[in-house]
Amino acid sequence: MNRFVKNNLVLIIVLGISLVATIGLLVWTTMQYLQMWRYITQTENLREEIANLIKKTPAPVEGNIPLIETDRKLYERVAAQIRKPFGHPLQPALEQFISVLRRTDGEKVTLEKFKEEFTAEWTKNDKFAEQELNYSLFKRNFRNWDEAMRVFRSVAEKATAEPINDGNIDEVFQCAMGVQRKLGGKPENLLRMMTNFRNGMLELTKDKIQFDSEEATFFSFSFEGIESGAASSGSSGMGPGVMGGGEGSQNDYQTDNYPMIAQHWEILSDIVKRSTESGITSFVSFRKRAVQPEKTGSFDVYHYSIEVTGTMESIRKLVGILDQAYHDNRVYVVRSIFLYQLEDDALLLVKPELALEKEAVEGRQMAMPEMPRTRRRGSAAPRESAEERQAREMEERQAQEIAEREKSLPYYHRSGYGVPVVGKNGLVRAIIDVEYIMESGSGI
Repeated sequence: MNRFVKNNLVLIIVLGISLVATIGLLVWTTMQYLQMWRYITQTENLREEIANLIKKTPAPVEGNIPLIETDRKLYERVAAQIRKPFGHPLQPALEQFISVLRRTDGEKVTLEKFKEEFTAEWTKNDKFAEQELNYSLFKRNFRNWDEAMRVFRSVAEKATAEPINDGNIDEVFQCAMGVQRKLGGKPENLLRMMTNFRNGMLELTKDKIQFDSEEATFFSFSFEGIESGAASSGSSGMGPGVMGGGEGSQNDYQTDNYPMIAQHWEILSDIVKRSTESGITSFVSFRKRAVQPEKTGSFDVYHYSIEVTGTMESIRKLVGILDQAYHDNRVYVVRSIFLYQLEDDALLLVKPELALEKEAVEGRQMAMPEMPRTRRRGSAAPRESAEERQAREMEERQAQEIAEREKSLPYYHRSGYGVPVVGKNGLVRAIIDVEYIMESGSGI
């Protein structure tokens, strides 16, 4: 064996090398085959995916790309239109403003470009005084700013219930541009704004809707929650008792809450304004769930419970008015309505003794003489004349004759048959839970 190996050493070496090479080639071939199989499998999967895509409508082929792009732009435009009503009531005022505005060289400017320039100028500083200074300088870039602002004000006054004057027109405009209404962080500015809103709302409801309590006239806020320094500086001219009533605590009037407080007053004033068109009789109370709104996705939700009295027709009309407010870029959602009867007339039928007692009380009130006029001592009280006594006796005889005659008639022929005895006044008390939904805006 050893002699065979020695004599054939070269042959054995060549065969060994060939065997190693063969094994190497076999491994390489197997790897290439596996890789080719993976490519074949991927190709088949892609072929199936392409076939499925082609079956879809519209098929994503080169001819459909322009159509798909058109649909995408349409969806973006429709989405913007759907979002528009959610809390942008001053948008029409801004559009009228920008249609009039001209730069110093007479060039027109688009609203998008104007907002971009305004935001850049406003955000240069974070201090209120410097922001106001930058705002004053920014206005100089436009030659007819005052004219455009008058147009803005004329449209904005119809879109908001806030009384707009020279003192707050810039605040209202900045708010429409997305600036949070921080009121300079000053309590006296907050008190001024709240007083302005409150006086305007009371003027709107004058001779139209009553308030059943002093608390209701504060629309869920308490002026006592503001720092005493601001209260003393702004309380003049507000009347007695104006610092009381309403809800709220000192924590509600922290500086960070000023923008939300301003938004609450803006919403509540709009509700009050719309209520004057419904025919309701009175406001009983206002309740807000919290100063900060509830965050739902990219929207803010403000919750209120408003208690009113009125006829069923007027309450239905109020709910309908709130429902249609989206035409003015305001979205209200009435979640529930609880109705309560003001007078339980049915109880008087079940317990007749209560009816008799009620009639006795009403009779005593009607019989109560008026306060006598002051007369000189010794003067006699006026006496009933002969003609008046004769007319009264005749009325009594006629009433007695009618009563005797009706005793012999069937009950369904007697006078008063079929007259409603329950719900005669038609008034009910309603607690309306309503939400105001607006697009979230981080503000500037």
